[in-house]
Amino acid sequence: MNKVNFISPKETYPLRLEVLWPHLSRLDECGIDVDEKEGTFHVGAFKGDKVVAIGTFLIEKNEKFDQKLQYRLRAMASSPNVRGENFGKKVIDFAIDFLKSKEIELLWCDARKVALGFYEKMGFNVVGDFYEVRNIGPHKLMYYEIK
Repeated sequence: MNKVNFISPKETYPLRLEVLWPHLSRLDECGIDVDEKEGTFHVGAFKGDKVVAIGTFLIEKNEKFDQKLQYRLRAMASSPNVRGENFGKKVIDFAIDFLKSKEIELLWCDARKVALGFYEKMGFNVVGDFYEVRNIGPHKLMYYEIK
């Protein structure tokens, strides 16, 4: 059975390594400084009992936006084996519903060039030009107004 739920940081590591950071060599290198920070949560979409899409959501204000209550999306990934099956969408939808219940006004992210279309379909908007993230590639700032 497919489901979406909160998961632990370590449950995100396999997809982070496979999809986001293949330049790393070990799972234990896939933690990020905000994984255990207060207010941070991780969402996973499951196909059967396997995590196939992930996202990490944390309190972080971006000064480019006026909204006071902001969250940032980091380390979003879906398994190449399930692309097009809406597991990534389910992660975002789950998180937005949760953030809405907390009266968060804005979700923003640094989106990889290859993922811009996905985020645009989800209702995110682009701000500015491409910028380079070392070891990863071109990104654009994107945001979603939570209403």
